[in-house]
Amino acid sequence: MHDQLELSMSFSEEFNGWLVSALASEVPKTVVAYSFNLFELPPGDAKYGIELIGADEFDTDNSDWACSEIWVANPRSISIPRAFADGAWEGCLDDVRGLLTSTLSTSSATASKLKDARAVAIGFVDGDLELIWKR
Repeated sequence: MHDQLELSMSFSEEFNGWLVSALASEVPKTVVAYSFNLFELPPGDAKYGIELIGADEFDTDNSDWACSEIWVANPRSISIPRAFADGAWEGCLDDVRGLLTSTLSTSSATASKLKDARAVAIGFVDGDLELIWKR
């Protein structure tokens, strides 16, 4: 149990580092919303991955706004280790949502950059998006 907690904390640090690095790059001023997209990976060390995109459209009534991708994180995505999320996709979504909610509740530069947009959402690729922050 202790090892799993350490691996989970390790991914939290990796995730935050990826986010800080991605948002430190130039994000076009035309990005009005961010979407964190989870996806399933082929069998291996990780079951899921997450990518971050910026869109130049946002509509609370139509989640297709996330298809208007004009910016992507570099690297575009990272793998989520099995120690962090190995169960059903719902658990993975909950766990990553927790990381993002925690980040957004801070006064960090990362949170500020995300909040410069009109909205931040999370969801599985080809699934429904959930708004986790909206101006």
